[in-house]
Formats: sequence, C-alpha cells, structure tokens
Amino acid sequence: MSLRDLNIRKFRTEDAKAVAKIITNSQMEVTPKAVLTLSNKRKMYVAVDDNRIVGTASIDYDTILGVFVDLQYRNQGVENALVRLLEEIAENNGFKHIKIEAGTDTAKLYEKLGYKAMDEVSSNELGEFTLMEKYLS
Repeated sequence: MSLRDLNIRKFRTEDAKAVAKIITNSQMEVTPKAVLTLSNKRKMYVAVDDNRIVGTASIDYDTILGVFVDLQYRNQGVENALVRLLEEIAENNGFKHIKIEAGTDTAKLYEKLGYKAMDEVSSNELGEFTLMEKYLS
C-alpha cells in the first residue's frame, strides 16, 4: 500500500464509523457513538488518503491521545504526519512541552520523533502505556 495523496483534516461527524473501525482493528473496541463523544471532548483529526480515512489522532491541551493508523498504512509515515501536525497545533497554542501516550508498539517511533519516557502508566480503560514528553522549539 502506498500513499497517494495524504491529507490531514479535522474530524467530521460522518467520520465516526471509519475512525471506530480503525481503532477497533487496533484491538481496542470502540463504537462510532463513543468516537463522537470523544470528538466533543478534544480536537480530533483524521488522515485521508485517496478519499479513505487511514488514521486518526487527537489532542487535548498539551497531550496527544489516540493515535491510530489503519493496519495497511502502518510504517508509511501516516503516524509521523499526524503527530507532527498535533505538535504544531500545540506550539501554535503557546505550549512549549507536549506529552503523548505510547503503547509498547509505538514507543520506539516516538523516541525517533524526539520523545522521552516519563512514566509507566496502567489503567483499566487503556491497559499499560508509557507517558512520553517532548519539548517544542
């Protein structure tokens, strides 16, 4: 699978079903209704390639949350593009420091993007993850 024309835009209500499918395929059950609820609590974005939603990520103040990419599009730069955009948004909103929740499969990627591990966290809802941080320029 190759990226033809990756575009990142704000989440729209009609994106809920596709976003829920991407998240569920990442082994975290979620419904379109739950996605809509989350989209009202934080700024959510989707990555679109050739009119198909291939990834999603959210930001809440200074924390990047819920970065998910379609299995067929992993390791092609989608996750990097989403994270970079959210870093830019945080910086444009005056934040000098940003955090991200990293699963065991994404911590190394975030390290390559300049993040450093802060804390190991365990929650009933999300399981275990590493809270990472990065100072913005």
